[in-house]
Amino acid sequence: MSGHILKSFDRDLDEVTKLVYTMGTTVSSQLEKAGKALIKLDVALAEQVRDGDAIVNGQHVEVDAKVENQIAIRQPQAVDLRRLLGCSRISIDLERMGDEVRNIARSILRLADQPAESVLTNRSALVMAVATLRHMIDDVMQAFLADDTDAAREVMLRDRMVDDVFRTTLRSLVTHMVEDPGATTSAMELIWIAKALERVGDHTKNVAETVIFIREGADVRHDLIA
Repeated sequence: MSGHILKSFDRDLDEVTKLVYTMGTTVSSQLEKAGKALIKLDVALAEQVRDGDAIVNGQHVEVDAKVENQIAIRQPQAVDLRRLLGCSRISIDLERMGDEVRNIARSILRLADQPAESVLTNRSALVMAVATLRHMIDDVMQAFLADDTDAAREVMLRDRMVDDVFRTTLRSLVTHMVEDPGATTSAMELIWIAKALERVGDHTKNVAETVIFIREGADVRHDLIA
């Protein structure tokens, strides 16, 4: 970030950036807990994740208030305006990630009422997807702090792995339901979890695109990456 004559503006921009980064670490922590809850079908931990979404929502409100205040007071231009708009966009994506993680927790709570053997199918693939997504979130938030567009582009490429897990899981679970109709309820919950993880990946990719927007002023949201 370039320096300003008004050092207070630098401090304000830095504060908003750190708030967004903290929000990202909260979402990553929530996702980590959701993965652990999925492994053990831990009801208490799933409830903690579900209720913890309120923390993410509160951080989103705080970021929005800070961004609106800085735009109103400072009337920033160029890269400073892009940074503030980017912080707002990233906080929206992080809030939506938080919603998806909350939905995963709710599915885990419903899975806990199902026979254990009907829940085993494809759970390991979903747990691996959680680990992949956590690394993606952590890496993209570091890219955000460092204005590292190369790292952001690398995160965008990794989203394909999460999409592949969703498609593979969906096919496997549909086959499982056909072969064992009694497992339909648990299979559907696992499909909802897989879909939620895919959406977390999409939002993480959005954050990476915003990092590029802040640094380069380029809108790459509809670009195709080979």
